[in-house]
Amino acid sequence: MNKKKILIIDDEVDIANNIKAILSDENYNTSIAHNSKDALQQLSDNNYSLIILDVWLTNSDLDGIEILKKLRETTLTPVIIISGHGNIEMAVKAIKEGANEFIEKPFTTERLLLSVSRSIELYEIKSENERLKHENIYDYKFIGESLAINKVRNLIKKVAPTTSRVMIYGDSGTGKDIVAREIHKYSNFNDGPFIAINAALMEPENIEKEFFGYNENDVDKQGYFELASNGTIFIDEVGEMPLQTQAKILRVLTDKQFTKVGGSKIIDLKCRIICSSIQNLETLIDEGSFRKDLFHRLNVVSIILPKLIERLDDIDDLIKYFTKLFTGDIKRHIDLIPIIKSKYINYEWPGNIRELRNIIERHIILGDKYEEDVDTSHDSEITNQNVISLPLKNARKVFEKNYLQSQINRFDGNISKTASFIGMERSALHRKLKQLGLTEDLKK
Repeated sequence: MNKKKILIIDDEVDIANNIKAILSDENYNTSIAHNSKDALQQLSDNNYSLIILDVWLTNSDLDGIEILKKLRETTLTPVIIISGHGNIEMAVKAIKEGANEFIEKPFTTERLLLSVSRSIELYEIKSENERLKHENIYDYKFIGESLAINKVRNLIKKVAPTTSRVMIYGDSGTGKDIVAREIHKYSNFNDGPFIAINAALMEPENIEKEFFGYNENDVDKQGYFELASNGTIFIDEVGEMPLQTQAKILRVLTDKQFTKVGGSKIIDLKCRIICSSIQNLETLIDEGSFRKDLFHRLNVVSIILPKLIERLDDIDDLIKYFTKLFTGDIKRHIDLIPIIKSKYINYEWPGNIRELRNIIERHIILGDKYEEDVDTSHDSEITNQNVISLPLKNARKVFEKNYLQSQINRFDGNISKTASFIGMERSALHRKLKQLGLTEDLKK
C-alpha cells in the first residue's frame, strides 16, 4: 500500500513527535521539520500529500504564515495550520492565505485525524477532477496530412508559443474548436484552463454576467474571463455578440482589466483569447453588426480551415480514427473505407468532418440496415467553381457521374442505347454505373 507522506513543521519537539506517532499508527509516512530552512529543504526534495504547519516557530527565518505564502506560490498541497495561540482573526488570516484548515492546540487525536483525512481526500478529488478536465481538453487527435491541413498545422505551430490573439474561420463542422485546443496545447498557457463558450448560444441579457461575472444580492460569481486566468478562453461564433457587449470586451482588451457586473474591484485579464466565426466578420462590419475596432483587436492572426471536400486525401485517416473511437477496433476501418468512399464518391460533405463522424457512428450502430436507409438524394449539384477547387481525380469523377446521368436520362434509362451512343461496351458501362451508384434509373 502506498503510504501518504505528511510533513510536520513545528518547533516544539514533543508536540511534533506526538503528531508523528499518531499519524504513523494510522499508516501515514511522516517527516518532521523544526524551522523554515529545514522545512523548505524537505519540501524541495519530496512530494507530500499534506503539510501540518505551526504558526509560531522559534529560531526560524520564517513563521508559519510566511511559509504558507511561499508554499502557495508553487503548490496546492493541502496545509493544516495549528497554533496554541489561536483566535478568530488568525484563523481567518490562515484560511485567506491558502490554508485548508485551522486547528487550535491542544487538540484531540480524533480532531487531528479527521482534519488530516478530510484535507487529503478533498485535495485528491480536486486533483482528479483537474486531471480529468485536462485529459478531456486533449481527448482528440488532429487528423490529416493533406496539403490543406498541413498549412493549418504549420500556422498553429507558429502562433501557439506567442501571446497573439487568433481568429479561426471555417464552416460548421470543420473543427474550429480542435484548432483552438491545439493552439492551447502548445502554448505557454497549457497548464491553465481551456474554457470554450459559444456566443450564439448565450442569452443576450446575461452575456455580460457570463463573461465578467457579477456581484449582487450578496452573491459573488466568477465570469469566464476570470475562470480562464492563466489559460485560454475560446469564444466560438464571436460575431453573434451584441454590440453593447462588444464595446465592453473592446475596453477589456484595451485596458487588460475588468470589473464584475455590480462590482467595483478591478480584476486583471490574465488569459489568452481565441475566437472563431462561420461568418465573414468584415461583412458583419459593413452591415453594422460588428465593431471594426474590436475586429482589429481580435484578428491579429487568422486561420482559415478547409472544408472536408477540399481535403479529401484525409478521408481514409478520418474514417480510421472515428472507427477506432467508436469501436476500439482498429481493423473495422478496413470495411468502412470502401463503403463510405463509394457511396459518397461525389458528395460535397456540407456538414464537413462532423457529418462524416455522424455517418460513421450510424454505420457502426446500424450496419447494413444503414446502407439501405441512408439518403444521399440531398447531394447538391456541384458547380463549375467547386469542380475547379477539386483534385483532378475527384473532378473527373464528378464529370463522369454528371455526364452519365445525363445520358441515361436522355435514353430513358436504356443501358444498351446509352452504351452505343457514348461508345462503350454495355458490360463496362454497367460496371461503371454501379460504381457511381447510378443503377437505380436503369431499365431492366
